[in-house]
Amino acid sequence: MVWAMFRLIPAILLLLAAAACASSPPPIPAAPRVVVDYGPPGDPHNPVQGPYQPNEYLQVCSGMTVSNSPPFYPGGWVQDFKPVIDVNGVVLVTVPTNDACLSSGFGFRGGRIHEGVDLTRRPSGPVYAAAPGRIIEARHSTGYGWQVLIDHGKGVYTRYAHLAHFEPNVAVGREIGFGQPVGVMGSSGNATAIHLHYEILTGNYHNPRGSKGLQVRDPFSFPAYELTFAGS
Repeated sequence: MVWAMFRLIPAILLLLAAAACASSPPPIPAAPRVVVDYGPPGDPHNPVQGPYQPNEYLQVCSGMTVSNSPPFYPGGWVQDFKPVIDVNGVVLVTVPTNDACLSSGFGFRGGRIHEGVDLTRRPSGPVYAAAPGRIIEARHSTGYGWQVLIDHGKGVYTRYAHLAHFEPNVAVGREIGFGQPVGVMGSSGNATAIHLHYEILTGNYHNPRGSKGLQVRDPFSFPAYELTFAGS
């Protein structure tokens, strides 16, 4: 399936570019947002957009050891954070929840690979679809707990795990719009505290191992999505 690309307001893109080039820590505004417009309403490939808009900055959680932490400025603000990324031509948000901090990054942890990023906040908050897609898993597992897997097309998938519960709109086979709520951050499955375990995966889901046969990817490794103007 082919999903329409998001469109970012040019002024916001310029602001992000300026922040990326800064040599000093970014300002610390009150819950800044990046405005995302995923395409014309009514397009069957663009289910109704939800209320979520991603934060412009991400902070590493303070007061704890954060495994695989990316470089960050004093105060814990992640350097060169890209809130909206391009994954094989699919536009995704890097952090599908608001006002959360990074408690664990992608990479080896405790002798095995941590296949996503962990995000936490207090109080617990809602989790949203990182892009338009179709829900292909919504179930409980021993490790992930209550987890949702969304197919975004072009061999790109996202997983949302350790949820406290699903939203009523979540069911296998349903299409879901960017920013629509998926569930609430929780501690189900193999989790020691309330958080969201978020994965970006690529490959072909129709393999003997299903989602475990997909390639897990580091959300911080992808390029930022850049708006392309018609005729440019």
